[in-house]
Amino acid sequence: MGAVAAEKYLSKSLFFISIGSNDILEYYHSNSSVPKEQFLSSLVCAYENHLKTLLSLGARKLGIISVAPIGCCPSQRLFNASGGCIEELNDHAKAFHSRLDVLMHKLTSEFEGLKYSLGNAIEMTINVIQNPLAFNFTQVEAACCGTGKLNAENFCKPDANLCSNRDQYLFWDQFHPTQAAYKLAAVTLYSGGPQFVSPINFAQLAKA
Repeated sequence: MGAVAAEKYLSKSLFFISIGSNDILEYYHSNSSVPKEQFLSSLVCAYENHLKTLLSLGARKLGIISVAPIGCCPSQRLFNASGGCIEELNDHAKAFHSRLDVLMHKLTSEFEGLKYSLGNAIEMTINVIQNPLAFNFTQVEAACCGTGKLNAENFCKPDANLCSNRDQYLFWDQFHPTQAAYKLAAVTLYSGGPQFVSPINFAQLAKA
């Protein structure tokens, strides 16, 4: 395409980024001596460096999806005697989202023409968990595919238990949402209000 055409092409392209969940999970379960605030700072610093690399290459439209309330994944509920969410993990995700919000504001002042949407995966997911029937879900705690308690003690393998109504489950396996949940997330990110995606949604980002 040539340098000029490539830069114009990249400036109009949409870049979607959804990372951080594994980092937070690994940190939480490693019993690291690194303080939470220091860990989050290093994670955001790495995130910023990756974004700046994209931006230096010409990217100007970023669709950022923050870390979901991973403490509510079936695999993490197993660590809670009550079967409830691990709120400390969710607090890590919330803190990370707040730092991402600050980071994106900062980058808009540094890179001319930068437009972004920050999807709040925490609010999106908790909204479903608290109001499952409104979204046609009947099971928001257990996995559709797996074994053992909450169907989350092992991976989704050929010999695993498989639910018969996967579209009514929030979680497909120990960690990941079902196709129905992903579809709901996509629609919310695309056309949702500021409580779920800000400062503009993905539809507005595409037209920006």
